[in-house]
Amino acid sequence: MRIVSLLPSATDIVVALGAGDELAGVSHSCSGDWDHLPKLTSTWIDTGASAAEIDRQVKTASQPLYRLDIETLERLAPDVVISQSLCDVCAVPSGDVRKAVATLPSKPKLVDLSPNRLVDVPPCFDQVGAAIGRQSDARALRERWDATLNGYRGRHNSCGLRVAFLDWLDPPFVAGHWMPDMVELLGSTNLLGKAGEPSFETSWEAIAAARPDLVVAACYGFDEVRAQSDQLPIDCPIVHLDGHLHFSRPSPALLPSLAMLSDTISEFMELA
Repeated sequence: MRIVSLLPSATDIVVALGAGDELAGVSHSCSGDWDHLPKLTSTWIDTGASAAEIDRQVKTASQPLYRLDIETLERLAPDVVISQSLCDVCAVPSGDVRKAVATLPSKPKLVDLSPNRLVDVPPCFDQVGAAIGRQSDARALRERWDATLNGYRGRHNSCGLRVAFLDWLDPPFVAGHWMPDMVELLGSTNLLGKAGEPSFETSWEAIAAARPDLVVAACYGFDEVRAQSDQLPIDCPIVHLDGHLHFSRPSPALLPSLAMLSDTISEFMELA
């Protein structure tokens, strides 16, 4: 089995299913343990720029944000290609991948992941498991997922905490998709963000008007150190978390992310 993963969350799932050794190629965002593998995607966006500059580049883009290396993809002759149709700003658009896969002599199976909410993530385990022959591993991963979520469910019910979750700071973007689900699962009140819907740009005035007790910021592609700003225009406690390895990846990576969010709320309540 030769597997190509075009996004980090898919790589997370493949590894969690015990098939990491079968990865033949990954996306440019799959770093660390996968630096030795061919990278099938690239971007012209300056990912080392400031948040404001990255936002400007995305909004004024006159060309696709990502490029798929079709020549390398053909050379790898994959059996399975895993892509996504959730967000064109996050990875290669699914339409581009579909067209490329249709031309490959190896005729790989294309797995298209599109989880919008927390409840949509486990079916992705099943999708990938069925494609790579790891159905029993997918069932075991589902059981671990359910047990972990149940262990955190309602943990902070008594706090009555009002949380605004952001996934970008300059300008501020309110996190959507599975992030509101995670806040609500813990028993806190999620403000502004809508479960199952994309993140959206807002203003610091609108965030302040929602009267959050705590602002949690996990910026897409940034760890907590890079995301920190010396001064943000809001009179409210702000906690920065890792938005690169956590929160932004609808995969088993959301389990330690949930633990991180729970610990953050506990620490805040102890200091309050």
